[in-house]
Amino acid sequence: MSEHSKEKLFDEFPPISVEQWEEVILKDLKGEDYRKKLIWNSPEGIPVRPFYTKNDTAGKEKLSQDSVIRGNADADWDICEEIYVADLNKANATAMDALAKGATAINFILQDKICAQQSEVISSKEDLATLLKGIDITKTTINFISGNNTPVLVSLFDEYFKGQATEASKVKVNFDFDPIGHLTLNGNFFFPRETVFSQTASLLKFSSEVLPEAKVLGINGYFFHNAAATSVQELAYSLAIADDYLSRLTDLGIPAAEIIKRFKFTFGVGSNYFMEIAKFRAFRWLWAKIAEQYLGSSASQFVDIHVVNSNWNKTVYDPHVNILRATTEAMSAVLGGAKYLSIRPFDAVFHSPTDQSRRIARNLQIVLKEEAYFSKVNDIAGGSYYIESLTESLAQEAWKLFLEVNEKGGYTESFLRGEIQQAINESAQKRRQAVSSRQNVLLGTNQYPNLNEKVKEKVSPCAMSSLTPAADMEIVKPIELFRGSEAFENLRLTVESMPRRPKVFLLTHGSLAMRKARASFSTSFFGCAGYEVIDNLGFATVTEGADAALAAKSDIVVLCGSDDDYPVMVPEALKALNGKAVVVLAGYPKEQIEAYKEMGLKHFIHVKANLLDTLTMFNEEMKARM
Repeated sequence: MSEHSKEKLFDEFPPISVEQWEEVILKDLKGEDYRKKLIWNSPEGIPVRPFYTKNDTAGKEKLSQDSVIRGNADADWDICEEIYVADLNKANATAMDALAKGATAINFILQDKICAQQSEVISSKEDLATLLKGIDITKTTINFISGNNTPVLVSLFDEYFKGQATEASKVKVNFDFDPIGHLTLNGNFFFPRETVFSQTASLLKFSSEVLPEAKVLGINGYFFHNAAATSVQELAYSLAIADDYLSRLTDLGIPAAEIIKRFKFTFGVGSNYFMEIAKFRAFRWLWAKIAEQYLGSSASQFVDIHVVNSNWNKTVYDPHVNILRATTEAMSAVLGGAKYLSIRPFDAVFHSPTDQSRRIARNLQIVLKEEAYFSKVNDIAGGSYYIESLTESLAQEAWKLFLEVNEKGGYTESFLRGEIQQAINESAQKRRQAVSSRQNVLLGTNQYPNLNEKVKEKVSPCAMSSLTPAADMEIVKPIELFRGSEAFENLRLTVESMPRRPKVFLLTHGSLAMRKARASFSTSFFGCAGYEVIDNLGFATVTEGADAALAAKSDIVVLCGSDDDYPVMVPEALKALNGKAVVVLAGYPKEQIEAYKEMGLKHFIHVKANLLDTLTMFNEEMKARM
């Protein structure tokens, strides 16, 4: 394109100033201050504005143009399949099938108990050979989620290579040895506290001889993510753990370059789409700053990130919505520059994944690669004023928190004093409250539920609950992993276990618009507990509606009308029902509340009510009536 053509194009589309944008916004808002109406604060405390311009990145060119931010030179990523190793032959067969159908890396997860199945211990090189049979580990990355079994596995690889033509330096095998992470999740180290870092140093030395290119030390930021920490906390605490390892292991004589080479960073990704993209970009810049302190200007410009999609926002009810959640999470991870991506099957939170759910999770990534071409363009998000600004804000806030932890003696000491747990608990409580009050919507769980859905027979209880350490093993209280929907699910599972399903009758009367709106609200409200809801077109009189409710043998009768209708509806309904059903008012007319309470009306449901607390109360009342 010629310079002349460019000039014409720019003449046709003149630049628009911030003031001009604000004039249009103020007009649409009819003069109201958009700063109060449209700017919201993220859980990280970062104000998010309705629009961004080049001015928002002015003076930040170093950050927004830094090659570290832009991610790896190769835009492609590995599709990582997670496989629990409960049976060696079955795990191998599952891995081979996954690789044949599009996976390019495997996560073998080793743990002591998986839904009452005893995990087969890999105790010999023959066991290892069985697990890896048919897999070319020089071409396919294998990540072992092995925790304190890592030293044994490294030793077995030493034996495994003997008599084989495979060159250890070409093997693509990683581990997640993370005693600080174990402390975070379990409240104890898996080695004696006095020797944990010396034994970690020994493992690094030994693994450098056996598997010179392997990532051995895991930095598991997704623990924080699934404990409902903010993105700032996830970044800062992950960096603080890495810095703790660097500080303690260099004191034990391990070169910083060798330690950094052995790190494998794993983060969670949630549904806050743009914030998650910015999180990964911010991490790379922050990590480069830390690495430079230890290695000087020779610090590596790139770091590989393994991303695992969130467990926190996944639901048991309406589980296919999890596929939609996973889609945005996968996009955030890829656009943020993930090198490895694990998308968990949509049903993994409540039972062992099926072949179909595994296929859907795998194909989700394949579509992004092969049909959307996400693997063809590096740093797709680069240049977005919005994302660049979020990246800058996250980096600044995370760095500030990282320095605070460092000044207090580092992550391990802060955790042993309980400071990390307290900060995460505060964030978790806010998120719990947001879900309970429906400020944070989990579709199908606390809003727009499928009223007739039943899942009790599909659920494997151990899949829904986290493995918890024995209390007598704790030297400090660990963080708590949980899902935002758990409390609602337990509530609804309780309803499924009741002798009969509670029945809610909507007594609609008066103003057509208001009774329809409040009937719809009430249906969703009680539907979140799994109650049967009987809606109606409207009754000519309150007495007619009350008779219909009693004929239907209703447990709860909800009065749905306008505030102006209620002065007549409330006394008539209470008289006609005469305590044979629990009467509830849809709405909260402040001026009449006390009068209605004096009449004997106890229950009100409205948009400001805490949904979880209210439904828990109704559940207790329903159990008492049965």
